[in-house]
Amino acid sequence: MELIFVTEARFVRSGKGKIYSLDTFNNKLWERYLHCFERITVVARVLEAPDRIFEDTLLAESSRVSFLPLPYYLGMTGFLKKQKQIRELMKRAFDKDKAYILRVPGILGTLAAYILFRRGIRYGVEVVGDPWDVFAPGAIRHPLRPVFRYVFTKALKLTVKKSAAALYVTSQTLQKRYPTDAGVFQVAASNVKIDDEVIASVPPKIVVDKCCKLVSVGSLAQLYKAPDVVIEAIAELQKYKLDCHLTWLGDGKYKEAMKVLAEKLNVAERIDFCGNMPFARVLEFVRNSDIFLLVSRTEGLPRALIEAMACGLPCIGSRVGGIPELLEPVALVAPGNSKELAEKIYEFVTDTTLLNSQAVRNWNEAKNYHDKILSQRRMAFYQHVINRVK
Repeated sequence: MELIFVTEARFVRSGKGKIYSLDTFNNKLWERYLHCFERITVVARVLEAPDRIFEDTLLAESSRVSFLPLPYYLGMTGFLKKQKQIRELMKRAFDKDKAYILRVPGILGTLAAYILFRRGIRYGVEVVGDPWDVFAPGAIRHPLRPVFRYVFTKALKLTVKKSAAALYVTSQTLQKRYPTDAGVFQVAASNVKIDDEVIASVPPKIVVDKCCKLVSVGSLAQLYKAPDVVIEAIAELQKYKLDCHLTWLGDGKYKEAMKVLAEKLNVAERIDFCGNMPFARVLEFVRNSDIFLLVSRTEGLPRALIEAMACGLPCIGSRVGGIPELLEPVALVAPGNSKELAEKIYEFVTDTTLLNSQAVRNWNEAKNYHDKILSQRRMAFYQHVINRVK
């Protein structure tokens, strides 16, 4: 059976006509779906980039994976300009003889759900995020942020409510806010893929030398990962006479603004913004650090955090999204609170027993996200989506 997969992810078409992913939506990811589906048609935005060269690992199409390329746009204004064309393309592609999985939240998933529901076609959803947190105060800077928060939260609730099956990346958090209808099949399975390459053979013994090495991973395209809060915490730590250094892995338009903030707070020499890099290099940085930080303003179930846990690293996170499902209360801080974050870092660094007990605990917890375990849950979800078509 053919799967129609609708996603908010963005793709790029090279000059040779091949379509590549800008993140993790490559052929390696599609393998999990192709165990159950004969072929996949991906419905997503595709940007024409004839002059760009891509690594083969980012290739997102194959003999069994094709695309329904939608006009490329950015933001709500961009979507509204092209929504008529997008709607018509979806209408022509959607029929009752196919299976549908909508990766939500997102404008495209919401539109697809509306079209499918109107036609009486059942669909499954993969719920990977929470617009209530995405559009929380401080997460983005837009005059219509409160409106977006209300509209997209309501839209996601309706989309999930009318679905025939649901896969959530959290165990409890997203299920509570975005429930299915009574009796609808649902399963919890993170979209994080942890394999033997990532999981440490044994958790390392953490010994903080003169300088505590902190690391955080996240895009700087928005302030979702709260880099400003982390920088303020680094400045706050100077009051404790604690020598520390932060490595931030990730790039985006706010990178320069964060460098300016670091200069303003006199901690620029204590922070390295290393930009994007291959996964192997990210793991190398994480493994050579003392504490991993992820104090996001919004989250689903964060891949980077689980990977750091699998490396046997003590971690500090914020009480948002699925992070409290991953970390113990002693490792959590309020989102947006740089002073509390500084206090928590100091607590970890000055308590070797706590530091290492958290490292071991995280290492054991991360094993629950091994792909062998989660793949069984995903397969049950895919099969349920198929059964709704038959």
